[in-house]
Formats: sequence, structure tokens, C-alpha cells
Amino acid sequence: MDLVVLMGNKYFAGLLISLLIFVFACTAQQQEQPVSNAPSAEISAEKAVEKTAADQPKGNPALKIVSPKDREMIKSSKVAVELQAENFKIVPVGEPVKEGEGHFHVWLDSEKKLGPQTAFLFENIVSGRHSIVAELVKSDHSSLSPKVTKAITIDVESDYAPKPVETQAGAKEFTIEADDNGFYPNTIKAKIGDKVKISFKFRDDSIYFAGLDIKGPFDDVKYKLKGQQPISREFTLKDETRIVSYWPASGVKKATLTVEVQK
Repeated sequence: MDLVVLMGNKYFAGLLISLLIFVFACTAQQQEQPVSNAPSAEISAEKAVEKTAADQPKGNPALKIVSPKDREMIKSSKVAVELQAENFKIVPVGEPVKEGEGHFHVWLDSEKKLGPQTAFLFENIVSGRHSIVAELVKSDHSSLSPKVTKAITIDVESDYAPKPVETQAGAKEFTIEADDNGFYPNTIKAKIGDKVKISFKFRDDSIYFAGLDIKGPFDDVKYKLKGQQPISREFTLKDETRIVSYWPASGVKKATLTVEVQK
């Protein structure tokens, strides 16, 4: 009888030990499970960060006038302008408006050209100093925010001579365009005693929100952006005269128009 009880107790003890080992093993496996999954979670997080970074723009849009160079002398009546955009997708004019897409606008003095091409040709350019202004715009021709523009000046030696405009004796009439970068043209001529009439036209696309003030031998011109134009002023030429434009808010000088004395 004692032998049977002893054997029964040993059997029970063995069974209890086996059960404890099984429970311990399951518990240890459950505790180790999150550790084995940790690397996969880290990899997924890294991939998510990489995807987010890839979707973000690489930088702000930028514009470069590749040629001609600023202050370059061009001995021709034709001026070829080459542009380059960075961090901006060039698409055909009229495409649906999308962020980071659009085309070029470019001016040589008051003559404007536009399109998705990077090369623009201006012809019949007279001798003298000229301004080139380029801008990146959206597909609907509206400016980016903030504006992305580039401006240079060039000197031209040309054999092109436009036909002279006949004016009334003793009177000179001129149409001058103006923006933050200059007057176009920036030099005109008249004789001493001539009555000079200037009609100022403003390039709204190249003028900041405050507008422009113009001061000369006449009542100041105070142009507000998108305002009525042209604005005309008259004066009698007594000597070489300089007409100057300013930013209204700060009084910063922007450009000079010279009225030279014609011999």
C-alpha cells in the first residue's frame, strides 16, 4: 500500500512539473513576440518617412536668364533670350492650373512673349540700352506667390532704324512704359522749348502691390496697382531733365527716365 501511494505521488509530481514547464515556455514565448516584431515596425516607419520626403518639393521655384548675360553688348538687331527654370515643371499654355507648374513670360522693353519654350527671339531692336525681364507664371498666366522674376539690362549695337514718327512742330509726344525695374525706353529726346507730353503705361505684372510714384517737372504721378492708365503729364523742356520713379511706401528709388536735349 505504501509503495502504491509513493508511486502515485511520484506520478503526480512528474505531471505537475511537466505542466509547470509547459506554462513557463508559453509565457516566455509571448514575452519574446514583440521583440521579434520590432524590426519590421522600424522598417515600415522608415519607408513611410522616405515616401513622405519623396512627395515633398525639392526646393522653391527659381528662374535664370541663361543668355544674354547682364550688361552684355549685342551687335545685332536680333536678341535671343534663353531661360531656365528650377524646381518648376514647364507645361503648355492653357493646361489646368497645378501647384509647381506653368510657363514663361519674358519682356524686352515693352515687347512681351510667352510660352513653354526656353528660347525666345526678339527682332528689330534699336541701338541703346534695353531691359529684359522674365517671370515664371501659372498656366492661367497669373504670378506665383511670391513672384519669381529675373531682370537684366543689355546694350545693343544695331543697324535697324525705325521710321521716325512725325509730330507737330514744337511738340513731342511719347508713350513710356514703367515697372519696378525701369522705364521703357529709358531715354527720349526733345529740343529746348519743346512741349513734351509723356503718357505713362504701367506693367502691373512687374510692380509690387503699393504701385509707383513718378516725379519730374510736373505734378507727381501716383499710380496704384491695377489703376486706370495711361497717365499723361506735360512740361516744357528747358534743359536735360531726369524723371524718377519711387516705391510709394518706402520712397526707394527704382528707375530714371532721361529727357536729353536734341541738337
